[in-house]
Amino acid sequence: MSDSYIYKHMNKYLYMLLLWTVSLPAQGILAEIKLDTQNLDDVPRQAVAQLDSDIAYYIENTQWTFEDLPADFTIQATIYLDSYIESGSQKIYTAKAFWGNADDQKYFDKSWQFTFNQGDALVRSRTFNSLSSFLDYWVLTILGGDLDTWNEFGGSQLYTEARQVARDGSKDSFSLGWKDRLEDIEKLSRSQNFRKMKFAYYESIDQWDSGNKDEARETIVALMRNLESSFRQQDSRIFTQNFLNAKHKELANFLYEVGEVSYLQRLKRADEDHAEYYDQILIDW
Repeated sequence: MSDSYIYKHMNKYLYMLLLWTVSLPAQGILAEIKLDTQNLDDVPRQAVAQLDSDIAYYIENTQWTFEDLPADFTIQATIYLDSYIESGSQKIYTAKAFWGNADDQKYFDKSWQFTFNQGDALVRSRTFNSLSSFLDYWVLTILGGDLDTWNEFGGSQLYTEARQVARDGSKDSFSLGWKDRLEDIEKLSRSQNFRKMKFAYYESIDQWDSGNKDEARETIVALMRNLESSFRQQDSRIFTQNFLNAKHKELANFLYEVGEVSYLQRLKRADEDHAEYYDQILIDW
């Protein structure tokens, strides 16, 4: 398999329980942030001229866990600022955003409001803030998803923190979208089969590449069982489909290498969106 798999998981068992943190030195996160301000007038556009770099700095220089992250991770966001109003002393922006990890996680946040004055500093705090707490929620969610691939349910602590941020947001005066975010993180955190499937996917590859063939085959059994269950559940189906949009070729090629044709046939039945690619592998079998 690819070197990226080996590198990503070579120190898997060094990963430990994650806890709440404060701002500390950078922790192996690359933030790629784009800000689209074409819908704004000149004055509010100028006020947020450096916001994309400020957000990237905030994400990269906040220690999100007490323990070191097990690998370098990427956080991507494209934020579209749709409108701007002033209410008293508050300068209020309405926006939407695409978030992801440059791999299997992709999310669309359709509506969000925050207040921002030029020169405001981004600081992580337990007190809800319409801008920094929004960033916290998405970073915690994406990192939680990545850590689930290193240890079974390894992202649970970060999901818990993201859920609390969403609860606080739903009670704030800038509550736009926060009930949806709370519902989404609850769906994600309770999608047990999906989360088990992601871990089993990487674990089986690690075992196979390490020469532990029997253990790998046992883990593939868990992988397929949880993948099929995840597709059958409404809450986790879209998460599973997004994962396979990124990983279906690698998974199919891995099953071909292992020599498990029955598993590839099951994968084709479950994941009809990529059936054409699976057929190409099956023809060569």
